[in-house]
Amino acid sequence: MTDEPQLRLAEGQRLLDAGDLDAAVQILAPLTGHPDPELGGAAWLAIGTARYRLDDEAGALDAWRQAAARGGSTAWLGWRSVAEQEVRDGHLVEAVDAYREADRRAPPAERGAIANRIAWLLKETGHDFASRRQFNRARGAYASYQAYVTWAIIAINVLVFVVDGALGGGISLTGSGGGPLSEAGFVHGRAVADGEWWRLLTGAFLHLNVLHIAFNMYALWLFGPIMEQMYGHVEFAVIYLLCALGGNVLTILLAPDVPALGASGAIFGLFGLAFIVSRRRHLLLGPQARAVLSQVGTLLVLNLIITFTIPFISWTGHVGGLIVGGVIGLLLAPSNVPSMGGMWRAPDGSLLARRVSPALRASTYLLVAAVLVLGTYVAIQQLG
Repeated sequence: MTDEPQLRLAEGQRLLDAGDLDAAVQILAPLTGHPDPELGGAAWLAIGTARYRLDDEAGALDAWRQAAARGGSTAWLGWRSVAEQEVRDGHLVEAVDAYREADRRAPPAERGAIANRIAWLLKETGHDFASRRQFNRARGAYASYQAYVTWAIIAINVLVFVVDGALGGGISLTGSGGGPLSEAGFVHGRAVADGEWWRLLTGAFLHLNVLHIAFNMYALWLFGPIMEQMYGHVEFAVIYLLCALGGNVLTILLAPDVPALGASGAIFGLFGLAFIVSRRRHLLLGPQARAVLSQVGTLLVLNLIITFTIPFISWTGHVGGLIVGGVIGLLLAPSNVPSMGGMWRAPDGSLLARRVSPALRASTYLLVAAVLVLGTYVAIQQLG
């Protein structure tokens, strides 16, 4: 076996992963005194994991304390492992102290989750005021997300509405407005069957009057940033477009002769997504986001009542978008916001809850898109 430190560390990690725990400890032990704190700390962390798997919890705790003491970029992992072991041993006060040490050294992206753990431990030990302060700190770590895609979509809708009104000779407050852009882009089954495919998408960016666009953009401003924070910029853009397409595809399937336009299909998709996610996941969000999500069920019911009681509203657009958003929420957990279940880790630092790979997430979105393409094909065949 070579004495080159990096190769020795890699070999020890390989043995650890393979389950040859005693051999891993033997290989790694000479590295614990290495002058480089990065190598020494990594060796102690791995030894701690091996001893934990060997049911030597006292030895594991000692190794993690050594990893924390070596300093370097992995010292916070040592303190976090120490804290987790103290929790398992029932030493909650000592666990809080260790988590605080981890928090001082952790990367910024990890501090919100650590603050949340400290908050729970403070609550368990009767420190309610300090616990609330830590919970607020944890939520604040995820409360400054910049919803660029939401703002861009709102800007595009408003710009298109203003230009369409200007080209059409004026903007209506509550009447049936719409100019040449609306005429060329609204959703209509027979027009789509005649080859005007763009209507399946452009219809989601057109509005009849000020009240129409104001209601939709307010709903998007309210829910868009939260869902964008949960799924990230790229995935949110994909979700929004798929929900818009879902509403328009259902429209040409079930009401092909009824013209429709507006962003409400995509908005209902966000409602459906928010409803499913808020019921299935325990997300670490700020108080404003949590307050909005707590109302999504009531808002959804009220909007569905309006959809089916007020004439000239495209119920197919609303329901189609709602279905697509709900399905995406069922299939894919948010990728950009931590959850209570996803923040706990094994002693080696790996996440206990496995995340869906980017390839599988992309495949899921492609599957939804394929279903919408199939629905469009069926609608066109019916009209042919």
